[in-house]
Amino acid sequence: MATLQMKALITAEGNTAVVSNVPIPEPAPNEIRVRVHAVALNPVDALYVAHPPGPPGRVVGSDVAGTVEKVGEQISQWKVGDRVAGLLQGATTSTDRPGGFAEYAVLEEDLTMRIPDKVSFEEAATYPLCSLTAAQALFIRLQLPSPFAIPSTFSLNPVSETHVPSILVYSGSTSIGLFGISLAKLLRTPLGHPYRIFATASPANHTKLLDLGVEAVFDYRSPSWPEDLRSETGGIDYAFDCISEDDSVARISQAFAPSGGKIAVIRKAAWAANGVRTGVLPVYGAAWSGLGREIEYNGETLPASPTWRAFTVAFFEFMSQATLQGHDVFPIAPNPVRLMDGGLERIVQDGFALLGSGKVADRQRIEETNGLRPISGEKLVYSIIPSPVI
Repeated sequence: MATLQMKALITAEGNTAVVSNVPIPEPAPNEIRVRVHAVALNPVDALYVAHPPGPPGRVVGSDVAGTVEKVGEQISQWKVGDRVAGLLQGATTSTDRPGGFAEYAVLEEDLTMRIPDKVSFEEAATYPLCSLTAAQALFIRLQLPSPFAIPSTFSLNPVSETHVPSILVYSGSTSIGLFGISLAKLLRTPLGHPYRIFATASPANHTKLLDLGVEAVFDYRSPSWPEDLRSETGGIDYAFDCISEDDSVARISQAFAPSGGKIAVIRKAAWAANGVRTGVLPVYGAAWSGLGREIEYNGETLPASPTWRAFTVAFFEFMSQATLQGHDVFPIAPNPVRLMDGGLERIVQDGFALLGSGKVADRQRIEETNGLRPISGEKLVYSIIPSPVI
């Protein structure tokens, strides 16, 4: 009997990716197979197609949303037809794990979130990687009090009864930044006061962030923004750098209170250590550690971490509880969706071209050559239309 095939975006010679027919994956006993309805693009997807860490022929893509089409023999919490979203490794590391830019994908049972009724597949696809990254940044690396139960092995920063902490989300209009702001809005002091939230962004996105509940937004291009923020707050207590390249970490460090603090960074080596203020500690962690597998990433081995995986399970359960408790939206807002045309066949030509394959600051304005406007405060999403099974 012939193996059933599906269309998928796979890495190819020449540091690119092409749509090809590959076997439809079979779920393991603890996995579900998802008929993919929408995928969301992340910079890492484009980066590791342009700089592949493994051989050609691997399925690309991290963020997927769709319906359960088949369940493994040990599955108890999912059934065929359930609406779900999840995260895959997607050819971003030299560890060979399949991605999700395909007509079907497999997800582990407990590393899957349930989509509420009033959330579209396109909106749901924006969540898995970036919302998890933001949650890791706030509740693991910055050690802030989580609104959901997390493994006791993760320690918390000392909490003052009277001080209301302030947190900066640098580049708050990015996908990770928007989720960081939404999660930071859930933070409370022991007396129930919300944290003070500040952000940087281009002026075009200031109103959007203020509407989300940010106290003040500063233009990241202004040379005086760290001083302006420090004057406004007396110095921040925490920061989440959603770009983490060049001098971003150093500039953020200048906005801290005299006592210093921590900056959660999303990249390990793209930012310059020169100029980072004494007493301010940048803290990095790879989002993939949340999948609980040993991986080879950027030339080093990241050991399997049961506690980081347990955190992911707890976070995805927190996100899924909305539906189980009768709510029709997630507890945090989705990214604004920019729905792109063309499905899998246009991801490389349009989506990856817009994302670029280097630093955010190096993205070229390609609208002059193909008519596409640059990304601004939105998530690139593609609907996946199935082809006939062959």
